[in-house]
Amino acid sequence: MVEFQYHCSECAAEYPSDRVTYTCEQDGANLDVALDYGAISAKYTPQSISSNTDRSMWRYEALLPVTIPPASTGILRRVGGSPFFRAGRIEGDGGGGKVWIKDDTSLPTASLKDRASALVVAFALERGIDRIITASTGNAGVALAGMAAAAGLEAVVVAPANAPVAKVAQILMYGAKLVLVRGGYSEAFDLTIRAARELGWYCRNTGYNPLTAEGKKTAALEICEEFTDNSGRRTDGRWSVPDRILVPVGDGNIISGIHKGFTDLMALGWIERIPKLNGVQAEGSAAIANAWKNGDMDIESVRADTVADSISADSPSDGSRALRAAADTNGGILTVGDGEIMAAMVRLASKSGVFAEPASAAVYAGWLGLSMGRGIERGEHVVLLMTGHGLKDTEAALGSRDDLGEIEPSVEALRAVLE
Repeated sequence: MVEFQYHCSECAAEYPSDRVTYTCEQDGANLDVALDYGAISAKYTPQSISSNTDRSMWRYEALLPVTIPPASTGILRRVGGSPFFRAGRIEGDGGGGKVWIKDDTSLPTASLKDRASALVVAFALERGIDRIITASTGNAGVALAGMAAAAGLEAVVVAPANAPVAKVAQILMYGAKLVLVRGGYSEAFDLTIRAARELGWYCRNTGYNPLTAEGKKTAALEICEEFTDNSGRRTDGRWSVPDRILVPVGDGNIISGIHKGFTDLMALGWIERIPKLNGVQAEGSAAIANAWKNGDMDIESVRADTVADSISADSPSDGSRALRAAADTNGGILTVGDGEIMAAMVRLASKSGVFAEPASAAVYAGWLGLSMGRGIERGEHVVLLMTGHGLKDTEAALGSRDDLGEIEPSVEALRAVLE
C-alpha cells in the first residue's frame, strides 16, 4: 500500500485517507483515490511487478490503497488473475479487428464485482470494521457476501425484489443478510446510504464508495500485462496496451475504474497511451448513453427496463466519470437492444466457450455493431470485458432458446432431431 488522498472528481477538493470518506462534502461528487506516484516510481517498475509470482489482483499492492489481506482469508486472496485470450472464432462475425476476451466470469463468485468487494473488505479489515452494507441488483451483493464470509465479516445486501434467483441463492449461501425491497436499484441504493449513516455501518455502494473503482481498475492493470505478454507488441521498459476496450455500463463504475487504472499507469510512465474506452448500455437503461448522444454531462434518470439486470440503473451513481472516461480516450457510449443481447449471449457462448450473463453479452453485441458499422479499423486489437457468468441468470439464458423439447429414448428419434 502507498500513501493516498481522496480528491473530488469535480472540484478537486482534497480529503485525508485516515477516516471513512465517501463523496465530496462540498458538491457531493464522486471521489478519486490520488496515489503518490513519485513514491511508487521510486520503488517499483513494470518489470518488478511482472516478476511477482502472485497472479491475483494483490500483485498490484503498490498501486492499491490497502495492504494485502492475510493468507487465512481464502478466496479474498484469490481475486484477480482471470483468463485473457484471443477469440479468433468470433473475429469473423465483425468487419475487422483482432478480438481478445478478458474473462472475469472465472473469479471466485463469478463476476468482476469481486475486485471491488475484495478491496472494500480488505479496507474494512484494516480499519476494524465488522459490518458492511450494499445495494445491488445481484453481482455486487454476491461478491460482498463471498468476500465478507472469507474474512469473517457481516454483510447486509439490499436488492430489488426481482433480483435473479441464482444471485439470491449465492448471497444466501454465503451467509449474508439479504433484504429484498420494492422498487429498483435506485430505491435500494438510497436505503443503504441512509442506513449506513443512521446505523453506523460501512457502505460498499458502487460509485459511492471510492474504493470500488480502485478494485475494478485492477482489470485494466492485468489487461496491460497480459496483452504485453500475448500480443507481440512491446515497448522498452513499459507495458503495451490494446487499441480499444468495450465495457458494460450500468451505473458507470466499471468503465470509470478501468479508466482510472490506465490513468495511473500513464502518470507512472508505465504505458505510452490509453486505449479507447467504449461503454455499452442496454437501450432500456441508457441514461449515460442518452447524455453522451446529447453531448451533455447532466445525466437524466430513466426508468430502467432490460433483461440485463447487472447494467440496469435508473440514476447512474458514477455517470459523470463514465462520460469522461469515454470522452478522454476518444471512445464513446453506445446502446444495444435486449434482442441483440440475447442473440449475442448464445453466439458468444457457442463460438468462444464463454457463457456470459446478459450484461456481458451486451459487450459482444456492441462490438458487432461497432465493427459492422466500420467503427473499428481493420487490424485493431479490441478487448471485450466479460463481467459476469451466465449461470447467474439461467432464466435469461433459457429464454434465449426456443428449440428445447423431448424425444423418445431411441436412436431413430435422436437421429431425426439431429437431422
